[in-house]
Amino acid sequence: MQDVRTLFARMARRPRPLAALCVGAALALLPPQPARAGDARDFYSVSSAQLRGRPGTLIRAEPLSPPPGAVAAYRILYRSRGARGEPVAVSGVVAAPAPEARRAPVVTWGHGTTGIEPGCAPSRFPRRDFASISGLGDLLADGVIVVATDYQGLGAGAVHPYLVGASEAHAMIDAVRAARALPGLGAGTRFASWGFSEGGQASLFTGALAARYAPELRFEGAAAVSAPTELRRLLAGDIGTPAGEAVASYAAWSWSRLYHLPLGEVVRPAAVPTLEHIATLCSLDAPQRLTLGLSTFGYGAAGLLRHGASAVAGLGAPGSGGDVLDRGPWARLIARNSRPTPRGVPVFLAQGADDTLVAPSTTRNYARQLCRDGVRLDYREIALADHGGAELASAEPATHWLAARLAGARPPSDCAALDRHRPAAARR
Repeated sequence: MQDVRTLFARMARRPRPLAALCVGAALALLPPQPARAGDARDFYSVSSAQLRGRPGTLIRAEPLSPPPGAVAAYRILYRSRGARGEPVAVSGVVAAPAPEARRAPVVTWGHGTTGIEPGCAPSRFPRRDFASISGLGDLLADGVIVVATDYQGLGAGAVHPYLVGASEAHAMIDAVRAARALPGLGAGTRFASWGFSEGGQASLFTGALAARYAPELRFEGAAAVSAPTELRRLLAGDIGTPAGEAVASYAAWSWSRLYHLPLGEVVRPAAVPTLEHIATLCSLDAPQRLTLGLSTFGYGAAGLLRHGASAVAGLGAPGSGGDVLDRGPWARLIARNSRPTPRGVPVFLAQGADDTLVAPSTTRNYARQLCRDGVRLDYREIALADHGGAELASAEPATHWLAARLAGARPPSDCAALDRHRPAAARR
């Protein structure tokens, strides 16, 4: 998720390079049903008949102006499997370096929260989408093809399963399959995942599900920064802040519609209009994040959760209604989408020591659990870095780690030293 909490301190993201001019593409070689560039209605629309087919197959693609370091780029629409295993269409973008004789590895990128409405899809704004991919230039320079999914419900569809790990992972894995179908790119079967915040969760779930979901591909490792690995703890630390209220609003609206759960079980009746408004807002840029942050003040001092439901966050009295979240369907969803277990898969995990959205202690406990599960873990806790700052600081070491995994190097492990770990600057 985007660092909404620090919105008022930093009104703009770091400067990003502009995309390069398009070097051209052979339209005749594209898959069927090409769409006109920029015609979002035509590109993202899909019929029920077009959903039938194997996950990862392309529905359509169109060439884009490549970002710096790439010689080809596409916006893609492909088949995937949703949160409940249903066929869905998912969109995204692909950037590829100069072709080589060998088949190129792929990194699938998971973006931070941009909203839950279809119009919040990053691929609708491809230049900004490419600019937001951490370490894109380094990955392209290493000969890696990069694909960035929008996730289910953003772009195509109607409901984005917010912070639902299986849906995110399916979208990230099927994006790799779709990239392999693009003509002339030479994408191979080896791939790794990399993501920030919501995308960090998506990357870790990709590591947990890849072998079973796509046995024809070879998964080499999962990299994640500022990842929410424990959703219950996330709510406990942030309810009552703009960031926490925005996260909870997105989750409550998304899960209630996706799983047909009554909002009234967890949301105060007076808060529903504010929640419905927040659900329509995107957070793709600084002005949108400002609007989102200000909108959370519509909840007032009482917040969005009804009395008793907040007991799950440690903020209400036990026995006053907290069972709705503690032992009901809401609690099962929280548990199902927490603590992904990518056993047998190397993991790079970065965390800001000053992150006020994702608690460093929570990430540290998750890291120790990975070590107990036998995972070879490269753990970076970055001093003086907040939620978004950790993304900046970890981009270079993460892309070096990814390149090493895709080159077949033996993964390092910090597990022996984790218990005596102290925050340190990101190291190469």
